[in-house]
Amino acid sequence: MSSFSALELGKRALLAQRFGIEVTSNNIANVNTAGYSRRSAILSETSPQFRDGQFIGTGAMADKLRTFREDFFDRELRSTLSRRASYENDEQIFQRIEAILAEPSKYAIGEDVTEFLAAFESLALKPEDAGLRNTILGKAQTLVEKLNRTSTQLTEARNEVGVNITNNINQANRLIAEIAALNKNIANTKSQAQNESQTYVDQRALKLEELSQIAGVNVTFEQDGSTNVFLNGMNLITGASYSTIRLSESINPATSERTVGIELYDASKDLSTRLNPQSGTLASNIKHYNETLDPNDSTGFSVFKQLDDYVNELAQRINQIVVGGYGLNDTSGSPPGRLFFEPAAGKITAANIKISNDIKDSPKDLPFSKFAGEPGNAELALAIGRLAQDAQFLNGQKPSDFYSAYIGKIGTLSQEATNGKDTTRLVAEQLSNQRESIIGVNTDEEAVNLIKFQKAFEASSRIINVTNDLLAVIVNLGR
Repeated sequence: MSSFSALELGKRALLAQRFGIEVTSNNIANVNTAGYSRRSAILSETSPQFRDGQFIGTGAMADKLRTFREDFFDRELRSTLSRRASYENDEQIFQRIEAILAEPSKYAIGEDVTEFLAAFESLALKPEDAGLRNTILGKAQTLVEKLNRTSTQLTEARNEVGVNITNNINQANRLIAEIAALNKNIANTKSQAQNESQTYVDQRALKLEELSQIAGVNVTFEQDGSTNVFLNGMNLITGASYSTIRLSESINPATSERTVGIELYDASKDLSTRLNPQSGTLASNIKHYNETLDPNDSTGFSVFKQLDDYVNELAQRINQIVVGGYGLNDTSGSPPGRLFFEPAAGKITAANIKISNDIKDSPKDLPFSKFAGEPGNAELALAIGRLAQDAQFLNGQKPSDFYSAYIGKIGTLSQEATNGKDTTRLVAEQLSNQRESIIGVNTDEEAVNLIKFQKAFEASSRIINVTNDLLAVIVNLGR
């Protein structure tokens, strides 16, 4: 091999080892960078030359940059994170509902109803007692105020979920646009170097995970390194092209039920397609807005509607009993037709229930006597008190049993959400740890690699120095 060939070999060696040092240094620099996948410098021997009857090696070159990112772990982790986000959001909403209902506690609605009905039993023993009549009105007012407040808080919770849906959509659209832009960058870099920039790939992987937590998506890959992203089977992203999602809503004219959803919108074609995400925070929020917190829902379990049904049944039953009764001062004639609760027409709900103006400030007018002129008669008061033991009160259950089942259902759903969150959290941690063991940076390993490339670089520089000395000797011999 000529001296000039040795110089070329030394130069290639220096460049190859410097490449290894740069790759290793970048790994060390990004040891704490979220989503970073370690890279490895792959060196290969350059083509040999035929000289003096032999094939002589010509050195080494930086062949390619190897990445350790695994699509399997990325895919499984995206799916798990999406389900975990759903459960976490479910848990937060049910915890909010439990706090609003204050269950279980002595200040809860169920306890107030029990005490309210028990007060009628007490009044039946002394129907003319003004104190007991005032007690009933006081307990009724306490119950009404608590129901009104509960309805307001549930409405506020639903409104907040609606705001969260809008925020989810805005976040998703931002991520969709960013992923499409990264697709473009990745395709461009691959066309230049036959190998996409891993920096962009890592950034895209983080964006896809973030998008999955909002709405579960499926991802496929193209030969140019770009991705296709699907939501509910519909294409969100194709390479650098993408569609957006937007809020859609409809109102049932018969029930006034307001239902929201999302639709895929293609601005270039002005076309929209209804979507139904199955997991992620957005899917959870839509479910709770349309079902759990919807007072008019008729499809799933609605905390709001169940409470309103309970309130309406209680109020209507009491009204039906007292409407034919007489107060202490009603001595003759037809029943005055006083009601205990309002409104008189339509469904009585937790939001609109109030004590009737007929009796609100007139305990003597409470119509608990079945007959006019018999103030000592408490047959109707006793009938109201016995509602507590009516096994056919609502859905074939007593008031206390229905309410207990109602609270139990909320507790069960809340516990299911907690269990689901804990399970998916463990699975996500396991997948993340397994992935990290493959793509994560090990500083000890990188330190060894750095020393290895450093020593090789130093040795390569010696090739240059030795060759330079040889050339100097040859030049001097010619003088």
